[in-house]
Amino acid sequence: MGRTQLALEVAESQNTAWKWWVCALLLLASTINYMDRMTLASVSRRMIEELHLSKADYGQVEQYFGYAFACGAIVFGWIVDRVSVRWLYPTILLLWSAMGILTGFAGADGWIGASLATIWRPFQVLSGIAPILGSLLLCRTMLGFFESGHWPCALQTTQRLLPPKDWAMGNSVLQSGVSIGAVAAPFIIAAMLTSAPGSWRLPFIVIGAVGLVWVAAWIFTIRGRSLEAASIANPAPVVPWTQSVLALLANHRFWLLAVVVSCINGTWSLYRVWLPLALQDKAGLGFSESLTLSRILPAYYILTDIGCLLAGVATLWLHKRGLSILNSRRAVFTFCSLIVMPGMVLPMVTRGEILIPGVAPVHAAMGILALMAVGSLGVFPCYYSFTQELSKEHIGLVTGLLSFIAWVVPSSLQRPLGAHIDRTGSYDLAFQAGAWPMIFAAALLWFFWDLPRLRKKRI
Repeated sequence: MGRTQLALEVAESQNTAWKWWVCALLLLASTINYMDRMTLASVSRRMIEELHLSKADYGQVEQYFGYAFACGAIVFGWIVDRVSVRWLYPTILLLWSAMGILTGFAGADGWIGASLATIWRPFQVLSGIAPILGSLLLCRTMLGFFESGHWPCALQTTQRLLPPKDWAMGNSVLQSGVSIGAVAAPFIIAAMLTSAPGSWRLPFIVIGAVGLVWVAAWIFTIRGRSLEAASIANPAPVVPWTQSVLALLANHRFWLLAVVVSCINGTWSLYRVWLPLALQDKAGLGFSESLTLSRILPAYYILTDIGCLLAGVATLWLHKRGLSILNSRRAVFTFCSLIVMPGMVLPMVTRGEILIPGVAPVHAAMGILALMAVGSLGVFPCYYSFTQELSKEHIGLVTGLLSFIAWVVPSSLQRPLGAHIDRTGSYDLAFQAGAWPMIFAAALLWFFWDLPRLRKKRI
């Protein structure tokens, strides 16, 4: 009997270890996901110069990426409830890795570049977009669509793999991969860039190839294992999807959060897309490529992760000091929004047009960048908490619809902003447009979250 019990304990220990190995793969998937996304922004200056693109063209590429990501969030959110993640997940990652690799050949000579141009030609007739830009648009649009499948697949994996008490920890491991990817990408890319023309293409190929290694590791790790759902006591009754949608759309808080997430994701997206380019452009902040990729961007994204963690800690601390949970979230959200506001004058501080007594312009600029980093991601834990207030039974529906809105609205701004930079040669508007929406979102949460006349029963 003792040996049997020991054998069972050993087997359970091995099974638990295996589950956390799978969670480690989810972390790596998040890392790869964000590295693929960051590669274009990191090499944008060289790519624009060598492919003879305008800033409006670059903005259009990011706009199409965002639209595709928004559509994919709904499509894959629906598919993942009907198809096993055992094979759906590696298929999605394989496809987005392939799109990342092909981006390295967009507009290039050779049969791959020619094939991409040929695929685009039917669309050229309708859009009037030349094959060089068209092949880049094709690759990044498909990348955005397939990348959106990562989150529903990963979240369902943690839900099915782990007991409910471990869900939060599993999701924390999963989410941490985003910051790791954002920090690692500039270092890796800087190491591969040389003075030779076309060296910006190699990072797309190398980082995309890492995804192929992940697919092999996933298949090897889950072979012969089950990804069955963990048992949940007293499951909630199934509500028809259409009924859930109608109830959600009737709730004023949903529309409030739709505006809020458009504001905060707009800020995050504008900085992700334009900050690497603005840092390196003489018309922007004027730092060198080496300094931008090896120091400034990694430090910026490390600080975003710190801001995210501090926001959660601060919310708990305020609640323990007597503030309500709701007001604790709103206070932290507001503070994070306020420290992003100095970003409006960052270019002017860098150029020395606005001086801070006793502080060199470059040091003042780095301080403002640090505040922007901490605040721009610090609002997200608070936002996620507000979304969880909308529904306990249909959080997937809530997040799916809000994610769609969060990507469509900010993505629509990218091309017009690029066209503005082409006309004026100035990035000032990008920093101004990125700062004020967050404080507007904070005001909405204070004034409109608890309107008694608009309160609805939770879905």
